[in-house]
Amino acid sequence: MNKLTRSNRKGFTLIELLMVILVIAILAVIGITQFVNYGKDSRDAATKSNLQILRRAISEKNGIMRLRCNVQTASFPNVASVNANDISDGNSTCTSTHVTVPDSQFVSGGIPLNPWSHDIQTSEVNSRLVTACSGAGCATMGNRCTQACDGNPYTGSENGWCYNQTTGEIWANTARNDGDNPAVADADDECSY
Repeated sequence: MNKLTRSNRKGFTLIELLMVILVIAILAVIGITQFVNYGKDSRDAATKSNLQILRRAISEKNGIMRLRCNVQTASFPNVASVNANDISDGNSTCTSTHVTVPDSQFVSGGIPLNPWSHDIQTSEVNSRLVTACSGAGCATMGNRCTQACDGNPYTGSENGWCYNQTTGEIWANTARNDGDNPAVADADDECSY
């Protein structure tokens, strides 16, 4: 008779519910942390890809200048030509008689933007700007974590790309790539672009 009066209620205890909530919270924290890093990783990949495009274009234009325009072998395109995306723009010894339009352009569609400086700047034009390095900014591609293209410490207003037309080297002109203070290079920043 005792079996008939007893109710057959089934359910979860408070401890079981708390354990499930705890496991879900831990998985959410891990997932959110991984998701946040994807934004940084994608910008890093885009920056490296854009630099590879620019480096290949500069090397190719150096070859075209030597072969078709009778330029000395140690000469790389100048900054004005790179910004104009054209080696026959009147700033170099190459003219339209030496090279046709497709061969004169560095990158079809224009100079790619620096994803990290585009985050800081409001102007996409500034994110595509190629600046000539100067002084300490040119030494071994500068200390990219602390020195801007001009050799001075980063202020957070730098943008685009830094270019050494003597050596043909080009790199990102930005101190930070982790979304924090643009004027401060810290442990989160990757300075090896």
